[in-house]
Amino acid sequence: MPPKKKFKAAHRIDAAGVLQAAKVGDWNAFRSSVLKHKKTLSFQNFNELPPGRNFGVVHQIAYHRNTDALSFLLQHHPRVDLKLPTKDGRSALEVSLDEDEGTVHAGFVDYLKERLMIQTHHELVNKALNGNFDALFEQLEEERNHDEADEETPNPVTVDTLNAIPPGRSWGVIHQISYWGDISALERLLQTFSTLNLELETNEEAPQLPTDIAIGRGHNGEYLTKLRAAIEAQADTKKPAASKVTAPSSSMKAPVPANGKLCRICYMEEHEDDVVAVGCDNDHFMCQPCFASWVESESDIDGNPQNILLNGGRITCVCKKSDDCGSLSFGNKLIATVVSDEIYEKYLRARDFVVGKEAVAGALSKINKGDMDAIEQEQIRNMYRTKQGSYSAYMCGECSFGPIDHGWCGNLSTHHGEKKAKSDGGVAVTSNACPKCGWFANNINDWPHWDGNFKPASFKPKAAQKPVSSMTVPMLKAALKLRGASCSGNKVVLAARLQALYDQEGTIGS
Repeated sequence: MPPKKKFKAAHRIDAAGVLQAAKVGDWNAFRSSVLKHKKTLSFQNFNELPPGRNFGVVHQIAYHRNTDALSFLLQHHPRVDLKLPTKDGRSALEVSLDEDEGTVHAGFVDYLKERLMIQTHHELVNKALNGNFDALFEQLEEERNHDEADEETPNPVTVDTLNAIPPGRSWGVIHQISYWGDISALERLLQTFSTLNLELETNEEAPQLPTDIAIGRGHNGEYLTKLRAAIEAQADTKKPAASKVTAPSSSMKAPVPANGKLCRICYMEEHEDDVVAVGCDNDHFMCQPCFASWVESESDIDGNPQNILLNGGRITCVCKKSDDCGSLSFGNKLIATVVSDEIYEKYLRARDFVVGKEAVAGALSKINKGDMDAIEQEQIRNMYRTKQGSYSAYMCGECSFGPIDHGWCGNLSTHHGEKKAKSDGGVAVTSNACPKCGWFANNINDWPHWDGNFKPASFKPKAAQKPVSSMTVPMLKAALKLRGASCSGNKVVLAARLQALYDQEGTIGS
């Protein structure tokens, strides 16, 4: 009697019908199969080629360049290996870029590269988690050498990648290095990424800094000393930028004939004989009509206030953004020669706008001394008065102190408590809280608009601080961060810590 043939079960991906659905591009069937077999299929099943198959599920999606399908798969199986090679050794990225295959789907390659970077980030954190630092730096070296302009390679790893925490995780690479207290790994990482964020908080309910982790693990000796020295060295390199308002002007003092000069706005070289042109230090020219329009646009306080402040009220080369032109800004006399009186007056108002903004902080400091006169008060009101008669500045929601200029930031906790180097070598802490009483709210919409009134020097708020008992966890952490205190612990611990600081400061907090 002949022996019975052994039955060989189909690979789970084949048995579920997921691979076949992806192969033929039946995405409704694909989604149904993934959902139907979600409990029986694991990411490991997707991370191997079924017997006899050249492509896996990821390669079939890449073949069709279907962004929605890849996003759906990763939503339900986030640990799918996007670097899995085909039977002939090609990556999903290479499959998607094969011009003879599949159909074009806008944005797929960019999305795949983005997800590949996330996977790479997780791989790096895993190596650091296991203390396998030789493998970590070997992969970093390989990933950093990728050419961003080469479509067939993933994007290179940058410091921005390491200055974040991968989605779904609590710790990044720097936290794992601090856990192990590995001095060599710290030094090697800083040699490669000198601007690595050494004060990156963990993504936990009670966030920790790398120094907190090192201390908690007992690395109080050489590692902690090295880490703190590196943090101080980074602070020393962050010197405040010089004022753009008083910066020197470009070398051109008078316009030149425009004919034969390529205008970098209208891209015309042939101009009438009476038309002049203005050029920057890098010989990027603008004809007179285009330059006048450029000055008018760059001086629009109502429509372009943030850009005016960033440029110090100066007119830069039009190629500054497109070609990263580093020329000095155009001088006042040159601008006055080329544009109309109306546009020049608009430009001067933009300059005054910036100068006034820089002077407001100094003027407001007089409030506490009680020596701000009525003229100075009206000058400040004019700085913030809108066409409707209201004010663009804000005031404290607790003590009504104002004006407070929060600019164009909607989330005030972003830079609240941020440390910046000062010119004297010290460290300044950014505060978005009320300078009078310390009241703080994350959302700009929670701040009332300034009413135009100045509080006298004798004014005392009813409560110098918001009661800790009524503060949320983010508010507690913001207040502690501003005071340089630890933000670790639950709400009870945070509240007790802040209350102790309030008691030391002699402020009301209970």
